[in-house]
Amino acid sequence: VSGLLGFLFEVGLFGLSWYFWKCSGWRHVHAYEVFFFIIAIGFLLVLAKILGTLLHVMVIFVQISRYNRVARDAAKANERRIALRDGVRKVLICHASVGSGHKRAAEAIDATIRLLNAEVVTRVVDLMEPPMADPTLIFFYKDWYLRLVGGESIFGQLGLLCVGFFFDRANSLEDDFTGGGFLTRRITQAFLLNFLQLLYEEKPDVVVHTHFLAPQLIASLRRRHNFRMPHVTVVTDMDVHAWWYQQPTDHYFAPRALACHQLCEMGVPYGDITVSGIPIMPQFWEVLEATKSLNLQARRRRLMSNMDQALPPNLFEDDPESGRYRPLIVHMSTGRIAQDVYENLLTLTTPISLVVVCGRQADVREELMQVEVPDHHRVALLGFTRTLHELLAASDVIVTKPGGLIASEALACGLMVVVVDPYPGQEERNATMLLEEGAGIWLWDPTDLRPKLDPILGSNSPVSQRATLKDYQRNALKLAKPRAAFEIAEYVLTGEARYRMLEEMSPARTCDIPRSQRGSRKPFLERPHMTLNDVQPQSFSDFDESTAGDTDAAEEEPLTRRFTSLLQFGRLARPRP
Repeated sequence: VSGLLGFLFEVGLFGLSWYFWKCSGWRHVHAYEVFFFIIAIGFLLVLAKILGTLLHVMVIFVQISRYNRVARDAAKANERRIALRDGVRKVLICHASVGSGHKRAAEAIDATIRLLNAEVVTRVVDLMEPPMADPTLIFFYKDWYLRLVGGESIFGQLGLLCVGFFFDRANSLEDDFTGGGFLTRRITQAFLLNFLQLLYEEKPDVVVHTHFLAPQLIASLRRRHNFRMPHVTVVTDMDVHAWWYQQPTDHYFAPRALACHQLCEMGVPYGDITVSGIPIMPQFWEVLEATKSLNLQARRRRLMSNMDQALPPNLFEDDPESGRYRPLIVHMSTGRIAQDVYENLLTLTTPISLVVVCGRQADVREELMQVEVPDHHRVALLGFTRTLHELLAASDVIVTKPGGLIASEALACGLMVVVVDPYPGQEERNATMLLEEGAGIWLWDPTDLRPKLDPILGSNSPVSQRATLKDYQRNALKLAKPRAAFEIAEYVLTGEARYRMLEEMSPARTCDIPRSQRGSRKPFLERPHMTLNDVQPQSFSDFDESTAGDTDAAEEEPLTRRFTSLLQFGRLARPRP
């Protein structure tokens, strides 16, 4: 709008200038008049920009009012009570494609749910793709962020520092039940009206989140409009930022014990958290089970036969001079410094087998093919592959950016992680975790690869070397949680999130709270912390009473009978680690 207004003003000024020139009026114009004319042009352009900005702000507030109206209307029409006579039948999995990790976690949960129960209808939704989000939100929330962290904005490398600065500054709770700013949250919700409409049309039995954007919306609907929608959040970062804290949320799945502690410090009851790890594709568990009894040569033969792209036949041949096997290093293409990392890996004196996964970056692959490979190394350059689980299961070291998903996949396979070029903020925290646990090293400069990695890979490591490759791999296996997706999927399929929501929204807890105060933190703080002693048979009647105000619940079977599935699942009947 501002561009259009500015264009119209410029057309008008051009026409006026043309008139003066055509009519020879400029001959009678004094210098001070030209000066004021130039000032008037600048003033009108600034005015056009201000008017455009005001119109943009008006659009935002109109969107917010539409969001409030739609939410109120839907809450009034939401007479459906989530019946589970036949168990969970429809699951909505939400993520935001701000990086690939959140999407891959959502796909892992989706694949595992369909593997455990093929009758369940699942749908994976990307909130950062049309038509779920407004193009304006996609531009500022996704595209602009990716340009900043990639150093492609007008700010250059300063954009990376800005991202890290604002990430740390935003790591605080806005109020007792949510993280992030109020204004930012309302504007974001106003531009997700299509996702709001999807919730009301699809009416899923449970919503699973692998990004913190969708929990903001659903938690707000439950606080402000008493909207009944069970949802669980899967934290896909090794550390928990305040943005992940959105209450009420029926359950959290944390990647590690420290993340569980951070959620508890924010106010989440301990009984609402499961330390499951970050979900990875179920194929990782399958290949790890199939190869755990195989020796090194058998695992590599399996890799050669199961990869979806051809590997060089001599990739795994032993070093002719020493007779030792070559460590297999996987280099995940690291974007802007991919060639620097690749060239420095080739300077290693230890003979290695190097596989570079370029993904869909065909231009990067073409550049790497031009680099000369030393005779004592073996190299394979791959494009996009769907058999990454086979490759990692047979590898020794991975060189990658420390995203939450790729780090979890590497740890599940017991790989030493070499961290390169982490983004400020969450990736730096993931890298710190790998260093603290002794599962990897951090390279500030690709030229440090040879002096740092050679002593670890070589057989003649100096006595002063603090850790060997086997030490790093053992530490990685201690952090491995390859069954995270199965644990999350099993919880979702039991329907326990629904019972947790009914407990929160039961008449005994909410009817005596004024409507204007239902957004307070009091109901969340009073959540009981379930332990082994709390699960008693007489407590089942309390769950039946929680549906006394539910019009559709009278037709369902007693909660006592359905609650047996939760005990069979075992989460409530075993003490937490």
